[in-house]
Amino acid sequence: MERTVNWDKTARGKQRTDSDEMFQGRPIIGRDKPINGGVYLGEHAREAIVVDFAKDKSLQELYRKAKIRATVGNTIARELVLKSVYDVVKEAMRPSAEGVDAVVKQFNAQNDQKILLGCFIDAGVGVCRHHALACAALLERFKAEKLIRGSPSVDRNSNYLGGHAWCRYTNSIGEVYILDVSQEKIGRLKDLSGDTWPYRRPGE
Repeated sequence: MERTVNWDKTARGKQRTDSDEMFQGRPIIGRDKPINGGVYLGEHAREAIVVDFAKDKSLQELYRKAKIRATVGNTIARELVLKSVYDVVKEAMRPSAEGVDAVVKQFNAQNDQKILLGCFIDAGVGVCRHHALACAALLERFKAEKLIRGSPSVDRNSNYLGGHAWCRYTNSIGEVYILDVSQEKIGRLKDLSGDTWPYRRPGE
């Protein structure tokens, strides 16, 4: 029997905070929505993660490292970008729920208080939502600088195992890739189908 998969976590976060598309002056990050400048809400009250390249020096540094990894000679090699992004995010934030809780407590970011993604990068810890946001933010910056042509998204859903978030990237010819640092998965969606998490969107 097929397990139920729910894709309403972002909607529940909006409903819970009585928000539409904005939260405390920032657009809410959701599926196929812009990442830079936005804020990521939880389905339940927790930290509200802000992605802002202009203010976040740690995110800027992560992007610099990803560009170096993806450079061959003096040129960005597009075929190396996804793996470069995945690797620098994985190296920057080890999976640790306890570490995330400590950062949230340190910055008093409980109960939907805003906190820069870079605070978790600085602490070297993250869970799926921090990994997904970092991957998507870096890919969005590569696109903004016209180094790649595809589009990233922060996707999330839940099933009987709980909730999960990851980065989805659709290239210029419509191929979908998954970057899931928390579960150590990177590759084309069609190759990951039937794997450890239901990455396919409704109707796919």
